[in-house]
Amino acid sequence: MGKRDSILFGWICLFPIFIKIERGKEMLQTYQTKLSNIFLNTEWTTDMYLEEYGKFFGILERKLFVQTHIQGIPSYSLKKTFSKRYGITARQFNSIRMQLDGKVSSIFEKRKLEIQELKAKTAYLQNIIGKKTSQKELLYKKLLQISQTSTIFLKQRKNYQNLKLYLHQKKRRLRNLLQKLDKLKFNEANKKIPLCFGSKQLFHKQFHLEENKYTDHRQWREDWIAARSSQFLVIGSMDETFGNQTATYNLQNSLRLRVADHSIPKYGKYITFPEVKFPYGQEMMDRAKVSYMGVTRAGKHQKYYIAITYRFLKQKKGWYLNATVERNIPKVGTSNLNGLIGIDVNAGFLSMCEIDRFGNPIKSWRINVPMYSRQTEQVKASLSDAIKRILGYAVFVQKDVVIEKLDFSKKKIQLRESGRKYARMLSGFAYSSFNQLMESKGKKEGVRIRKINPAFTSQIGQMKFMARYGLSSHGSAACMIARRGYYFRMETPKYDTVLSLPKRFDKEKSNTSNWRTITKHLKKEYTFQDKIELLKADI
Repeated sequence: MGKRDSILFGWICLFPIFIKIERGKEMLQTYQTKLSNIFLNTEWTTDMYLEEYGKFFGILERKLFVQTHIQGIPSYSLKKTFSKRYGITARQFNSIRMQLDGKVSSIFEKRKLEIQELKAKTAYLQNIIGKKTSQKELLYKKLLQISQTSTIFLKQRKNYQNLKLYLHQKKRRLRNLLQKLDKLKFNEANKKIPLCFGSKQLFHKQFHLEENKYTDHRQWREDWIAARSSQFLVIGSMDETFGNQTATYNLQNSLRLRVADHSIPKYGKYITFPEVKFPYGQEMMDRAKVSYMGVTRAGKHQKYYIAITYRFLKQKKGWYLNATVERNIPKVGTSNLNGLIGIDVNAGFLSMCEIDRFGNPIKSWRINVPMYSRQTEQVKASLSDAIKRILGYAVFVQKDVVIEKLDFSKKKIQLRESGRKYARMLSGFAYSSFNQLMESKGKKEGVRIRKINPAFTSQIGQMKFMARYGLSSHGSAACMIARRGYYFRMETPKYDTVLSLPKRFDKEKSNTSNWRTITKHLKKEYTFQDKIELLKADI
């Protein structure tokens, strides 16, 4: 080997170190497995310790909440006090503090969203009440001008009474919403944290024991204590062996859990769970066990691991272990060079349309996602399977996926005014779950997810592309969503159509303005099914 080759070989040997230090973009992924109940000796089992420590962890969490968020003592000043008084390590205290901080921060974020939603609801109701009040006044004036013996008077009087009742109910709802809004604003201004350990719903069940199938208060209290002791967190760090010094998952797939100091005489210093395997994500957990060399801030070489945080969770069938670990995000393997795939989201199914780079549809199909009369987890599982199939096809054809950038919080505000069918569609479908699953699974599969403004996509697709390409109403909407991913110029409305166009129609205006006028007009003039049948015949 020459001098030049030896230098090159040296660089090749060093190169993997730099790759591991700069691991690139990563995302957190959680995997779950069930823990076996193992006898530690003739008297004690692992489940007994987990239940005992879960109860102890919950007590310390509530004590920390009182001292930090009620009494205002900084949490960092309590670490030594808690460690010495209750016999826990500094890492165990940090786990308690992080779990509590997570709960508190989620309350603050939820409160902000609730205030924002309530403001929108009250503004919408005030607008409705103003319009209906004007209608009521006009109707009252008409009634004064009509003879009381005529049939028209009887009909108008019934309409007037219905309108009065409608306004009464809306005003009652507005008053209730304003009271909720004032209460939330007061709590936010005074920094009150309405945190109920064990859930507020279970707490209120003690006041209705028979309705909730409890024989006495003692039986409810057992469930209450179990709910407050059902989980505890064990945080990890990249500078600790196997990513966590309190719960160590070694190369032999054994999990060694550090026992709290006050329980060492009873259970020993460590509890070991042998043969712990994860049905999904075992390869990522094995990857986290492999160390890599890094450089500290001081410039010294140090061995690092991928940090793993564990959550022990008690459910009906026993104790489960949730492991949260970092995983690399693969490079994006799709593009818009050869076309795009659009997805139209509907209640009960997803419609897809694949287009070429010129915007012409190539393929259209749909995947059913059963939602009605199903539990939330069942809906998410069906939705996850459907998204996995779509992304698998996107990887195969190497095309980006285009979805609508939807804000259904605004539409849910109008649920009471939109009819039962539309309300059921919006409330029964997990739109937020769809967006979250698309983003997370897209990152895992290396598929770029594009979000576009969905304005008039359904109307344009139905009037311009449905009959021309033989697409369904939802398939044509998916086609328009895919075309919107190329940022084409807004399509010109189709003026020679069997549908009646609005009388006050100005072709000199922009296409966006004209489509807005057409959409409002058609919604008033036609039902959805009648409009589709007419458009199918308009070839």
